[in-house]
Amino acid sequence: MKEINFNEPLHLNNSVRNVHKFLNQKKPLHGPGENILRIKKELNKKFNFKNVYLTNSCTSALEICALNLNLKKKDEVILPSFSFITTASSFARTGCKLKYCDIDKNTLMPSFDQIKKCVNRNTKVIIILHYQGFSVDYLDNLKKFCKRKKIYLVEDAAQAFGSFFKKKPLGSFGDFSCFSFHETKNISSGAGGMLVVNNKKFIQKSHFIFDKGTNRYLMNKGKIKYYSWVEIGSAFLMSEFVASYLMPQIKDYKKIFLKRSKNYLRYIHNFKSWLADDFYLVNNYKYRYNFHAFVIILKNNERSRFLRYLKKNKIHAVISYTPLHKSKAGKKYKTKKDNLYFTNNLINKIVRLPLHYYLTFKEVDYICLKIRKYFKR
Repeated sequence: MKEINFNEPLHLNNSVRNVHKFLNQKKPLHGPGENILRIKKELNKKFNFKNVYLTNSCTSALEICALNLNLKKKDEVILPSFSFITTASSFARTGCKLKYCDIDKNTLMPSFDQIKKCVNRNTKVIIILHYQGFSVDYLDNLKKFCKRKKIYLVEDAAQAFGSFFKKKPLGSFGDFSCFSFHETKNISSGAGGMLVVNNKKFIQKSHFIFDKGTNRYLMNKGKIKYYSWVEIGSAFLMSEFVASYLMPQIKDYKKIFLKRSKNYLRYIHNFKSWLADDFYLVNNYKYRYNFHAFVIILKNNERSRFLRYLKKNKIHAVISYTPLHKSKAGKKYKTKKDNLYFTNNLINKIVRLPLHYYLTFKEVDYICLKIRKYFKR
């Protein structure tokens, strides 16, 4: 068996042809141009996303959220410690406080009760992370809760493009929603991201922040003669060159997800008869799912040995996140009152197995066979 990579970036013919077409037209590389406009049109048509900003990364999308909210030193942002670094750093750079929330052992995302226990009079933002592209089962109630408490809701949907909660796409519930098109994601432009603004009062300010802090948006609409600096912003724009690679994938995303779903379900088929004794799955897709990742949770703390075994057998698996409260920069936000029991208990047990567009049934079967042999030893 050849090496089985954890991920292999998408290199689809439609994307390559569209890049060649774009370059041959000799249009500006910067943008926004035809491809960015077509992506926005497709997103509106497929998901009813109206206020979309295509960015150079999901991190940039999160930073635009943080700059929009005018956070002060006493303001608190609730987020799971089991999260990617920039979910936290994008808000921490404003000078606000971070409040870590524990995760549920079955979903690896916070329960509604865990979130509510973290809320106090200084809570300004709740970030819900759609881990593996799944949704929590209380997303609609969380939205109502935030509205009642006058707390802003941010969806970190980096892994969740194309997933749904009930009949609505993830990204439709928060005041802001942030997506990633990094090469490890289902839909990929190498690097890239997207911000969806659902709270209309932030649309104009988002335009200013997105375009280097200028009011060029108003000039383009003919409302002012010259643009100038009006907000703190940065160069967050996705280039038209990158968008030309991304656009065909957005258009045909269901075909990509269908291929991933077959491998995901092949894992389920192979594991269903024996996995309970050695590990369990994060498998809570009740609604339309994008099949982003396949995660197992070991029953004991032998992950390092398990990963070495897989690597020896040419299988490259990864650990997911190191919790923020265990990191050098993130530990300063942890307080003695923070209850992170499940986060601490699970961090050395979580393993992400290979799952990508080019994975074959033969490779999935081989991975499952080697895992079964490991636990029979």
